[in-house]
Amino acid sequence: MLKAAYLGPRGTFSEEACRAFCRVTGLILAPSPCASITACAVSVAEGNARFAIVPLENSLEGSVRDTLDLLTTSSRLKILAELDLEIEHHLLTHAAALTEIQTVYSHPQALAQCRAFLHQQLAHAQVIPVVSTAEAACLAADLGSQAAAIAGQQAASCYSLPILYAAVQDTTSITRFIILGREDENFGQPQKTSLLFAVNNTPGDLYRVLRAFANQQVNLTRIESRPARSRLGDYIFFVDLDGTPQDKAVKAALDEASQETVMLKILGSFPVLTVSDK
Repeated sequence: MLKAAYLGPRGTFSEEACRAFCRVTGLILAPSPCASITACAVSVAEGNARFAIVPLENSLEGSVRDTLDLLTTSSRLKILAELDLEIEHHLLTHAAALTEIQTVYSHPQALAQCRAFLHQQLAHAQVIPVVSTAEAACLAADLGSQAAAIAGQQAASCYSLPILYAAVQDTTSITRFIILGREDENFGQPQKTSLLFAVNNTPGDLYRVLRAFANQQVNLTRIESRPARSRLGDYIFFVDLDGTPQDKAVKAALDEASQETVMLKILGSFPVLTVSDK
């Protein structure tokens, strides 16, 4: 059976996104947990998995830096699709009351999304970031009533942890996941394109790149930067836009923008998959 790599262990929101991807596409895939986002990508690049499902950004806390860095360095993978997943965090623990809890474990993004609850209800507890919400649940299950995890319903079920408080996030959030692969796949009509580029650190360079898209009336839906990891002040810019390079306006904008960059890389043109209820 073909494998789909996701950030493990069992019970993460990435696993939930993986299963949603299977439902939407009708593919029969074996979910394959990996220890890191990079390991997910390596599994696909080396042919051990067909796809990798990784988080890209959250509506509350922004982008996942490991995924952005992966997109910068990977030359063999492309974005094949994206899907949005509504995220609901719960406080999982064997404790009967909040006063019993001495440590709270979760992924840094999840902890940030539940900042208000932690401050108001668990200020006495030590907050410890771990690599995933599922690992947090696994730890809390092993450590007994003095420990708790912030994680989802899937993790509660996987690790037999009661939900002491439900929906402890500051507000409802959406996490955007992307599906990475080596070969083109037909998951529907491409709607968006993701790319990255770099410019010389001289006046007007970034403006001229962005002007190319404005001149062609191409809508940019996201732009952000990450350090290029070369010299201080050098950045990689990530852009999402409506349309594909097959569209006349997008092609013209890309041709114009490429004249103003030192590097421009198309990460993929892809459909946005709609996740139905379970």
